[in-house]
Amino acid sequence: MLTFGELAWAAYIYAIVTQGDKAYWKVEQERKFIDDFVRAPTSSRINQVETVVVERFLNRWGGCRISSKKTSRIASQIVKQLKILEAADLDSLSALSIRDVGAGRLSGNSATRIKNLYDALCSIHGCGPTVVSKILYILFPELFLMWDGPIREYLRNSERPISRDDGEGYVAFLRHHGGQMAKSVSDDYRDTSGQEDRPEDYLSRTLYAEPRTKTLAKYLDEYLWIRITTIGEMADLFPPPKWLTSLAH
Repeated sequence: MLTFGELAWAAYIYAIVTQGDKAYWKVEQERKFIDDFVRAPTSSRINQVETVVVERFLNRWGGCRISSKKTSRIASQIVKQLKILEAADLDSLSALSIRDVGAGRLSGNSATRIKNLYDALCSIHGCGPTVVSKILYILFPELFLMWDGPIREYLRNSERPISRDDGEGYVAFLRHHGGQMAKSVSDDYRDTSGQEDRPEDYLSRTLYAEPRTKTLAKYLDEYLWIRITTIGEMADLFPPPKWLTSLAH
């Protein structure tokens, strides 16, 4: 299973390659707006959703290349789908983390909410599985992982294969892969370092200026991006050198 040393190595490489992930931190400057929007989605915020979620995150950071003719419509559909959910449902998703999934705390009701929301977002013209996973992540950054084509292809041939890229398949991805990685990393960090904080706190404190903190879901995404999406470019940098793994411990 994934160790903290491997996650830390990936985070270090990612920080160098992305020059500190500047585009991501620019989006995170709007975190209060995003969180407020999720708690109370209203049509009056469509312009801000278009700017922050679609243009800055999906296009500039995520490289989704959504045309300017589609950004407003996609933003309005994101608002529409969130407004369909009850406030209690949104609060429930906001309270969950990928670590909770790994600990077996994803209830059947929450799994159904995730499946339904994923499928609803996929019904938006121009939003395939990759884009939808990125939308879910930016709205609920503690819980959701992003997956792209190479990651989904890898999952089809994994020990616990996931052949579907719909809501059911995405929930399986969270449970059997994302959650398990989160548990493995968290357990390894606690057992080998003796630290009381979380692995994402340590990495953010070491790689980036406080008080900026990335979620564990984001660091897991960076690991998957380097190990799978960029295979042939950076994946050969793994496994990390033993001296670095020992130092991380």
